[in-house]
Amino acid sequence: MTTREFEIFVGDNRRRLLSLARQYVVSEAEAEDIVQDALLKLLSLREQLDTMEGAARLSTVVVKRLSLNLLRSRGRHQTVSIESRQIIAEEATTTEDMVELLSAVEGLPSKQQMILRLKHLEGMEVEDIASTIQMSRDAIYQNLSRARRAILEKFNARD
Repeated sequence: MTTREFEIFVGDNRRRLLSLARQYVVSEAEAEDIVQDALLKLLSLREQLDTMEGAARLSTVVVKRLSLNLLRSRGRHQTVSIESRQIIAEEATTTEDMVELLSAVEGLPSKQQMILRLKHLEGMEVEDIASTIQMSRDAIYQNLSRARRAILEKFNARD
């Protein structure tokens, strides 16, 4: 792929890649950073890319991987985003319930937190989550069930 072809590719696909990154991360700035990093990786590989279709497929994979890497690292350092806390706060009936719910969610493994976020906060369907994070539907259902059960057990234990 020539430099000019790569420029055309970027112009044609940048919005699609931003939309894809926004499915994973809440922040517009983070989505921009992910797409920028993906395009830099593709730029270094442009001589090996034969077709626009191949570049489009590879760019999708790179954006997904970078997004998931960011979510995983956030899971180790910052488990629940500010936006997530606001949505959860609206659902909680009292301040005490809200604090306990946040604590329960933060105590979940990062994979379960990510799946809960994609399902309940982003509104994604299980099939979409499975293809997005490359897990089977059954594994998604199992992780959702475990996460919900852990949160429920924490609330039942206090009563």
